Amino acid sequence: MLESKSMIKTYQPSDKSEQPEINEGGLSRRQALKWMGVVAAGVTMPMLSGCEDVAISAVKLAGRWPDLNLQPITGEGYGKDPNLITPPRSLWPLTMTSKQRELAVHVCDILYPREGDMPSASQLNVPELLDEWVSAPYPNNQADRQELLPGLIWLDEESERRFAKSFTDISVAEQASIINDIAYKEAESDPRYLYMAKVFDGLRTLVTIAYFASPEGTKEIGYIGNTPIAGDYPGPTPEAMAHLDEMLRDLGLTDHAYSERG
Repeated sequence: MLESKSMIKTYQPSDKSEQPEINEGGLSRRQALKWMGVVAAGVTMPMLSGCEDVAISAVKLAGRWPDLNLQPITGEGYGKDPNLITPPRSLWPLTMTSKQRELAVHVCDILYPREGDMPSASQLNVPELLDEWVSAPYPNNQADRQELLPGLIWLDEESERRFAKSFTDISVAEQASIINDIAYKEAESDPRYLYMAKVFDGLRTLVTIAYFASPEGTKEIGYIGNTPIAGDYPGPTPEAMAHLDEMLRDLGLTDHAYSERG
């Protein structure tokens, strides 16, 4: 199920003005901007809502949660009406460290390895989208940043505790043993994994949406939206119209049913 992937090059500029239009992983900022818009429409990180701060602190302590002391992002955003044709070369600096990017590649490819003709998540630049996501200067993205980046480091530290090696250096079976402890509902009953399980659930959701929002992903699930139709529009199928008529009857809205007009 799991595959080991080669690492993509890390791009982490020290200054916003140095940011190229295409980062070293091959994802242009124009692509990133459009992709993030699609992902943002469907993702909500399932954080530990409804818990008292004391309870969250206790769970973090039990799970040895890393304290990265992350500083807030203060870069400029793209505004309410972004230019997707010729966007600015520099939206915001990418902020993942090389270690965080390396971990993100491994986790993304554990979730979505290459299978047949379908590329792995890293081959579709999903880790680079994660870097864009946690680097964006918006409240929701910054809230996710405070959970996702420590979550990646937690995997590395847990690997060191179990195997005395980095998560990126252990075997596929050893990686699976860690992921299996946080990927399923049973983790919610173990204080050691409860918080990380919640964060991993959010990471998995984000990676899944990003993967299937890519051109290759939408093709894999058979989504054909935004596809032009040559010639006259054929209209809905008879089956679709029959279903609509049935629904209107059930709702007592038959007066609104479509009828051909001469």
